[in-house]
Amino acid sequence: MLQRTAEGGTEFRYRKDYLADSGTPVATTLPLGPDPVRSIAGAVPPFFEGLLPEGHRLTVLQRAVKTSINDELSLLLAVGNDVPGDVQIIPADQSLTDIPPLVEGGSLDELEFARFVDEIDTHALPGVQRKASASMISVPFSARDGRFILKLSQPEYPHLVENEAAHLTAARLMKIPVAEANLVTDRIGDTGLLVRRFDRVRESQTWRRLAFEDATQVLGLPPASKYQPDAATVVDALAQISEAPTVARRNLYLQFLFAWLTGNGDLHAKNVGVVEGPGGKWGVAPIFDIPCTLVYGDDSMALPISGRTRKLRARDWAAFAAEIGLSERAAVSARTVALRAAVAVDYAALPFSGSPMHQTERELRWRRAELGR
Repeated sequence: MLQRTAEGGTEFRYRKDYLADSGTPVATTLPLGPDPVRSIAGAVPPFFEGLLPEGHRLTVLQRAVKTSINDELSLLLAVGNDVPGDVQIIPADQSLTDIPPLVEGGSLDELEFARFVDEIDTHALPGVQRKASASMISVPFSARDGRFILKLSQPEYPHLVENEAAHLTAARLMKIPVAEANLVTDRIGDTGLLVRRFDRVRESQTWRRLAFEDATQVLGLPPASKYQPDAATVVDALAQISEAPTVARRNLYLQFLFAWLTGNGDLHAKNVGVVEGPGGKWGVAPIFDIPCTLVYGDDSMALPISGRTRKLRARDWAAFAAEIGLSERAAVSARTVALRAAVAVDYAALPFSGSPMHQTERELRWRRAELGR
């Protein structure tokens, strides 16, 4: 139960009947037990705060709810029916139900994507972040064969969906899970990226929700702290939850390395996570949100690698591998795999030109040459 306290904060506690029935923990940072978890000044515990949308979508939601940005419980109740993972947050007197997505069925080429940018959305889809992806709008989309997120670019970062689509395609060469995604167009020719939700799976005639936590939730950090931990701390936290820690460490090493090799400065603690699979076994979530932000002028890593976010060298990646417990042999093999995937990105096919693209290609050639030394 989540409820307000007399002091203006919130309190989370498990119901006695839930504890008696040996229910499972709601989150890794909320272990079963009778003691409440309290937050102050309108905040909710970090796991729940991490379910709220961010950026543009949070602003639209706040205006619709007509409350303070600090009134996190009211904001959460407005979107809590459909959040990432397998939890729902609803008023105590309501039943669990599925609400329709903003877009349902039909054909995407009959829609106009632009009308969804300022639509009031009762779904919480974290992932609209600062930096380049601050302009990426995520819209829930339902079809007979799946549950999706329709991602849309905004003018301040042009061609962001084409950018991300190219990098998702190349990332599959690393042979680790990557979110399924396809470029789509609406009836006036605007482009979107349709991403299949990995936290929803079909079971008979229903859709099962899979538990998911990003690294800020696992670490017990609020979303605003997504740039606070270093990469090694994130890897250790997620690997400890995963069924196969060594496999998880290699997977995450590849993700951070691929980000550097492709100029992605948005790989922060909300853009990596773990998902619960069959039998309750946790593993690293598929790769998502991986555009090249270097083309928009962002030349730094979101999280420090061996203490550095800029001007990394091959020795920093070797030190990072040792820090997270990868053997030298495994690290060398991973660097080969990540480099092969990174060079597969066809930048010439992307709709960029001029100085930003030339500078991006020059910097990425240097990074790849540095890694090969």
